[in-house]
Amino acid sequence: MKFKIMTIALLFTLSASAETELKGSPKELKSFLHPEVKTISITESAEEIAFKDEAVLSLLVTTEDDKLAISLSKNAKVRADISSALTANKIPLENIKNSKFSTSPDYGWFGNKPDSYKVANTVTVVINNETGLQSIAKIVDSYDEVTLISTEYRHSEKELYKQKVKEKALNKVLKQKEFYAKSLGLKLKPISFTNQASFANDDIERIVVTGSRVKRSDYSSVNSEERSQTSFEKITYSTNVTVQFIVE
Repeated sequence: MKFKIMTIALLFTLSASAETELKGSPKELKSFLHPEVKTISITESAEEIAFKDEAVLSLLVTTEDDKLAISLSKNAKVRADISSALTANKIPLENIKNSKFSTSPDYGWFGNKPDSYKVANTVTVVINNETGLQSIAKIVDSYDEVTLISTEYRHSEKELYKQKVKEKALNKVLKQKEFYAKSLGLKLKPISFTNQASFANDDIERIVVTGSRVKRSDYSSVNSEERSQTSFEKITYSTNVTVQFIVE
């Protein structure tokens, strides 16, 4: 019986001595039992250049009369004439918008009753070619009630190009990922990404138009000055895409 007990105790002793003994600081033991996750980040950039292809012109229609109803009627007629002239020149009706009108009574020196009523309404027109610009110029020249107050140039495919540069940068990241995975024998799995987009210049350029008289002798110098100004037609879309991968 004593021999059996001694044999069992010996087996337990040998079994315990055969197990691996872990030694080290708590940080070292944690690193051994729970190894840190290895990750790498790949960043790529992309750029696309486009040109502004639309212009939004704002026309101020101002009419005045001593009767409010007549002033309103005059304003509505001018705006109707503008729409008819522009649609006749193949500008879609949906590209012509009227803002809310405003009235401004003009009081005389004496009395509480206004001498006249002024009605102002802004008409905005979206065009995409020089023919449309010429049509608007003819309207401004033909009507004393119409003034061109501002022009905005913009890019109609803004969202498409923003998506385009993101896809371009992301494809470059994935190409690099495949290169590293194949060259180093790694298996990389994406876990997060960031995207930073920017524009070299604003996608909308606003120009305020004012009228002035220029002497004929100064006309050539004005033209040369305008030609020397920087063009605002080009717009640059750029982005940086960073993808973080886990090394499996």
